[in-house]
Amino acid sequence: MSALSPPPPPPNNPSSILQKRSFALALLRDAASVLEFPISACCSSVYFYRSFVKQRQQRNYDDGKKKKSTSSSSWSFELECAITTCLYLASKVEDSARRVSDVCNVVRRCRLRLQKEVLEELGCVVADAEEEKKNAAAETNENEVIVVGESYYERKDVILELERDVLRALGFELNRTPQPHKYALALVKRRFGDEAKAATEVEAQLAESVDVILEGVLFGDDSDVADEGEKVCDWEVKRVAVAAVALAEEKCGVKVKPNCAWEELLGGIDVMVKMREDVKVLKAACATYESLKI
Repeated sequence: MSALSPPPPPPNNPSSILQKRSFALALLRDAASVLEFPISACCSSVYFYRSFVKQRQQRNYDDGKKKKSTSSSSWSFELECAITTCLYLASKVEDSARRVSDVCNVVRRCRLRLQKEVLEELGCVVADAEEEKKNAAAETNENEVIVVGESYYERKDVILELERDVLRALGFELNRTPQPHKYALALVKRRFGDEAKAATEVEAQLAESVDVILEGVLFGDDSDVADEGEKVCDWEVKRVAVAAVALAEEKCGVKVKPNCAWEELLGGIDVMVKMREDVKVLKAACATYESLKI
């Protein structure tokens, strides 16, 4: 029996968990890491994926389509193609070009590893060696470790098609990818550093904490947040960066007096109040990400 079909009843339903947004974002995160993407390419790939998914959902809603259940093989194929497309396009946009075949194979290996980890955590492991042998014999191309031959060319055609869909979702504006890391690190330097000097210990500590916080922003699953609720991924870059740095300072317990106060940087008590509220939202989003982290 396939580990995905038929699935056991909720809440330990492997199919539903693997098809959640958190799994796709975890796959995106791991594949970007293996491909050694710079942070700018990581930001772009996530932004492209979220925009693509949002447009697809809107289109389905406008067309009045009902969501149809997909088989495990078609689901994994669609997921891998979508993630590969966003990574490949981001690598070109951010001058970190990777070959489409390399991206395909990295995404495939990461998907299989993550899927195995999720299923094992849920207790969906093969009972004995005989059953494992039977499963291995029944594997489809979707479970092969390397994408080659006809399977690769089929996938490449789909990726080129999806690339056009992603571009439409972005309105063909590729230079507007949010890059909160740059702004956040500039804020850390402004408050605790000196442009003419190397980074201090406090700067390095805060930069590391900011990276962890912004990972939760980039790869956090907000699909369960109500439409009227706060979605951190929809905040403007400056807002995310300010909240991330403020939260990092809180987490690190910085005792050093900053070069300039937040009031001076942000201008006004009202903005300070909003920043404190944003820090609370960001802290909750990061906690959710850590609890769902694969």
